[in-house]
Amino acid sequence: MGGADDPTVGEALYGMLLIGVAGVVIPALVVLPLIGLGIWLAHRPWARKSR
Repeated sequence: MGGADDPTVGEALYGMLLIGVAGVVIPALVVLPLIGLGIWLAHRPWARKSR
């Protein structure tokens, strides 16, 4: 505190915003494809048996 290289309030808020966005986007990039894969595997065409 009080050092010459302390971030300003704006820089601190910007950093927190980037961390928050990364905390949402990175898990979404992992989870959403897995959900899509699960849906696709549950409804894949070759799993259906013709009656």
